[in-house]
Amino acid sequence: MQRGFRIFSIILAILLAIYFSWSRMGRKSPPLDVQLHIDSLYVINTDTGRGNIVGISPYMVPHDYASASHFQAKLDAYMQAAQLEGWLRPNTTVLFPEYIGTWLVVEGEKSQVYKAGSVDGAMGVFLGSNVFSFLRNWFMAPDEAEDKVRHSIFASKAERMARIYQDVFGRLAAKYKVTIVAGSILLQNPVITRNRIRIGNGPLYNVTAVFNPDGSMQQRLVVKAFPISDEQPFMVSGRPGELPAFDLPSGRTSVVICADAWYPATYEAIRKNQASIILVPSYTQSDKAMDQPWGGYSGYARPADVDSTDIGKITLRDAWSKYTLPGRLKSSGAQYGLSVTLRGRLWDLGADGEFIAVTPDSV
Repeated sequence: MQRGFRIFSIILAILLAIYFSWSRMGRKSPPLDVQLHIDSLYVINTDTGRGNIVGISPYMVPHDYASASHFQAKLDAYMQAAQLEGWLRPNTTVLFPEYIGTWLVVEGEKSQVYKAGSVDGAMGVFLGSNVFSFLRNWFMAPDEAEDKVRHSIFASKAERMARIYQDVFGRLAAKYKVTIVAGSILLQNPVITRNRIRIGNGPLYNVTAVFNPDGSMQQRLVVKAFPISDEQPFMVSGRPGELPAFDLPSGRTSVVICADAWYPATYEAIRKNQASIILVPSYTQSDKAMDQPWGGYSGYARPADVDSTDIGKITLRDAWSKYTLPGRLKSSGAQYGLSVTLRGRLWDLGADGEFIAVTPDSV
């Protein structure tokens, strides 16, 4: 029996050695290949003498997340383009889109992840080469996580994602001496302590950090309050009434993550905060989605002021115009609003969406 156990142990050790050797293979970062779409830049001036707002909808591909250097090079290139336009000043606020930091989950992974034809294929390689960290997070997943697979994928890399997200956006803010609203990132129970994003145990939240011109952070994270149906199985919501406001060089600002811009409760909170600017990092999945019939609200009940006859009859583009910033900004008391969206080719996910800018002249 001892001999059999010894043989089993040897075989197991060999198999584990083979596995760990395979899991480490092919993790060399690919060459930098920065693809810019310069039409992804937009600027509005608040005309208050306090500064302007620059929106950036970067065109992202999987290789842009291969390393912290790749991620920074891509975003830095867009910042340089805005600087060449003369848009970046000490009182400038720069807005990036929703989920811009979320795909840092694939940083440092095998090259097959970036080359995969679908997100499912990429995550299959990810799981195969990170089995033990995935399983650890699977067994530690909170009750709120119905989809333990997606929860465990992002939770397994949350600390590393948070560090890169903070380091890159902090360096960009300090380099260009501007305020940056850093899109959003999916993190496990994050808080800001001593100017660092700290990760805890528990559920995932979709959050945004705001970086000051010296690279430090505002001390509160913005938390998405109304995750859509696709998000609810693996992330939890914040509270609309706890939406923070930030006193930025360009004005008092509220940041509203994507779907939150559809709900009256969000604008009630903004009015209480007495914000004059609303910034919306957003993401619309699937190509040409804005031209498709609007399917109605996702994940939560339709607000009472929404015309039910619009559902299925107007396009998603028209619905964004009627039920988000252009249609609701006036009720908040704010004067300016800007929404940007994540663009690019991230496996087979697709992307659509447009810049939405609202000024006193357009309300």
